[in-house]
Amino acid sequence: MKNIIKFIFLKAKKKFSVGLHSFGGRNFLGRICVYHQGGGNKLRYKIIDRYRRLNQSAYVYKIFKQSSFTAFIGMVIYDNGLISFILLSHGLSKGSRIFSGVAYMEKKDFSIGSSNLVKFFGLFSVVNSVELYPFSGFKLVRAAGCSAYIIKKTKDKAFLKLNSGWQIKISLGCVSSFGICSNPLNKFNIVGKAGKNRARGIRPTVRGVIKNPCDHPHGGGEGRGSPPVAQVTPWGHLTKGTPTKNKKRDKLNRRLFKIF
Repeated sequence: MKNIIKFIFLKAKKKFSVGLHSFGGRNFLGRICVYHQGGGNKLRYKIIDRYRRLNQSAYVYKIFKQSSFTAFIGMVIYDNGLISFILLSHGLSKGSRIFSGVAYMEKKDFSIGSSNLVKFFGLFSVVNSVELYPFSGFKLVRAAGCSAYIIKKTKDKAFLKLNSGWQIKISLGCVSSFGICSNPLNKFNIVGKAGKNRARGIRPTVRGVIKNPCDHPHGGGEGRGSPPVAQVTPWGHLTKGTPTKNKKRDKLNRRLFKIF
């Protein structure tokens, strides 16, 4: 039996992963649009189940760490034989039982890592991997150690408070997972050397004052120079403490998508 499960695991690991292609921050014209990207080790990206609406129980067969995510990834085997990769909640270990689905459950029946509709979670429940709207897939609260609190419910909406302090309004039909995201000690990681960041595909950040004037507004001059009092980005926008958010456009987006 062990050999059969091991064979299935190896097949699933290969089938549910794809190779990633790096563009080095360049667009379709080959021009750099995002700085400090390029190089890095080859990666195989594991396809994560972001919906979890099976209405099945499962157990965690194996736990991984993938560089694309700060949280841990678990390979789970459902009772009906299906296999998938999911983002784990803190406290799950190999052999833990979880539930994925939208079936009604009592509040006392929720276990760490189980996913269900937001309307079935009680007030002040701690959740992670939250959908913005039904069937959109998990988009919020996916980083290591992150969580959100359900602070209020209405007839058709739930209000969540995020770690950033933002309060968002989502539908009660959205799916989320119970508990905080796994690997909360990730914030204590120390890079240690520049080679680690280069392996992750992060290139060096060069200061504007040592560039040429054609490359940056701070550049040029004779010898060593200091940045001006009003420091700006390479495109001339103020960069120290000046808000760049377009409030009018943000208000329109809120009205269109009804997220906040």
